[in-house]
Amino acid sequence: MRLKDFALASATAAAFCVPVHAGEDAVWFYAWNNTIPQEVVQEFGERHGINVVVDTFMVADEAEARLAAGGTEYDLAVVPVEVMPRLVSIDALRPFDARVREQLNGSHPQLMEKLEEAVPMASEYAVPFLWGTTGVMVDIDDVLERVPETALNGWDLVFDPKYASELADCGITIVDAVQEVVAIALNYLGRDPNSMAEEDLDAAFELLAGIMPYVNTIDGSQQEQILQNEACVALTWSSDALAPQSLLGRNEVRYFVPEEGTVLWADVMVFPGDTGHPEHSHQLLRYMNEPEVLAKVSQFSLALTDIPVSHEALADLDREILEQVAPKDRREKLFMLTPRSGSEKRILDRRWRRMQLGL
Repeated sequence: MRLKDFALASATAAAFCVPVHAGEDAVWFYAWNNTIPQEVVQEFGERHGINVVVDTFMVADEAEARLAAGGTEYDLAVVPVEVMPRLVSIDALRPFDARVREQLNGSHPQLMEKLEEAVPMASEYAVPFLWGTTGVMVDIDDVLERVPETALNGWDLVFDPKYASELADCGITIVDAVQEVVAIALNYLGRDPNSMAEEDLDAAFELLAGIMPYVNTIDGSQQEQILQNEACVALTWSSDALAPQSLLGRNEVRYFVPEEGTVLWADVMVFPGDTGHPEHSHQLLRYMNEPEVLAKVSQFSLALTDIPVSHEALADLDREILEQVAPKDRREKLFMLTPRSGSEKRILDRRWRRMQLGL
């Protein structure tokens, strides 16, 4: 669900694409593009004498389709947790052995409670990997120049046409993630964010349609648009939003979790159903769950492995910046997405595309 496109990360991707095939001498890992640092891959190979091949995806639908089709021979994969039940329903994933799970580090209780409430089968089929929120990335100078009277940490900045119309010239961009955006819109309207009731969907899409004339792009990543001064407001993932500030020193670009609340997302590690080397799966899973490894992934991807961040290995990471992902006074207002059936997802996808076409 989370994408990092900035130039500082792009150089690592090529190192993962080594010309080997699945087998005894390689372990295959399927993950979001540019979330796994090269040093993590190299250290696993040095420790275990096995090449790691990291294949990547750019959007969640791509990952779901690939795993659903089978024949990948991936040993370990990362997916958004709300995708997992649909894959389980077609036997594309296999459950974790209880003995393997007992050897892993536990996740933060507050997060696990939210995750298991939204996706009860998560405890059987998934291990939490990365966490984040979906909020607002703002170029403060550009926004305050146009709408000095609005609060930067509220959803009015995006959803109120009065403000959106004033910001259109500096650019508004929205992440291409229909379930998240609709859930946020419903929550903003005071409705159940996971409702699929027709009247609720009508209200959410009416709200979104009202700001579409002022939205420049609906895209898979908003980083480049902010960095290239093509947008001053983005409804986006925290892991995308923190890069300009954390890695490039753009302190005028800030990420906010709106006071009305927002989506808490989770990417989880799963075992694909067709792997031929379960021992590789277990080996890589245990390694990726080590606190020091999680810390390196967190620092590279700017996603959280825990809230609050507790690993000592994260001492060098700017905790003030990471605190923007889930401020203490906002955590009770975070909610997770309820998994959708295939038919429900098709309804959302169809309405999302029709809205973008102005139909």
